[in-house]
Amino acid sequence: MSALQLPPTVRRRPPGVPRVPSGPEAFLIPSIRARQPADGPRVPPARIAPLTERARELGADVVIVHGETLVEPVPKGTNRAAVEAGVDILAHPGLITLDETRMAAEAGVLLEITSRKGHCLTNGHVAKMGREAGARFVIEGDAHGPGDLLSRDFAERIALGAGLSSDEIRAAFKNAEELLERERGR
Repeated sequence: MSALQLPPTVRRRPPGVPRVPSGPEAFLIPSIRARQPADGPRVPPARIAPLTERARELGADVVIVHGETLVEPVPKGTNRAAVEAGVDILAHPGLITLDETRMAAEAGVLLEITSRKGHCLTNGHVAKMGREAGARFVIEGDAHGPGDLLSRDFAERIALGAGLSSDEIRAAFKNAEELLERERGR
């Protein structure tokens, strides 16, 4: 695969084909039907920027990069490369550094607070770093199937467990809504 080809899991939705609900939009904004992920835990950091650019050229609605979670073999430097590439969401960023978190805040990259088993182990750390750096959050379930979709109530409890305040939780839901509204306008 060349540096500008997308992994096989990232495809552009053909015109006229309806989108399938997934992620936070499935319960936040019912009229949004889906997003197209660019999520690959084993993409070398040096390829993240060109793949992000290519995903956008092909019409990806939202670009999400699989961060340096504790529970999967993600290459070191992935968090920084994703932030530098200007992705929309850095999912389960693990033990993200304060410097990377500050960069995310400056770049407008949203940090994920997740309910996904294993990935959620560092939610408290992500919340702490994000709060200190002024980064913004989204709350997601890392849905791999319909049973993984979160109700708003459960998403709020996950965020509370991560240490987010009620105001930060409201802001996280608003961040997701604003991201989707922005994508509608493209």
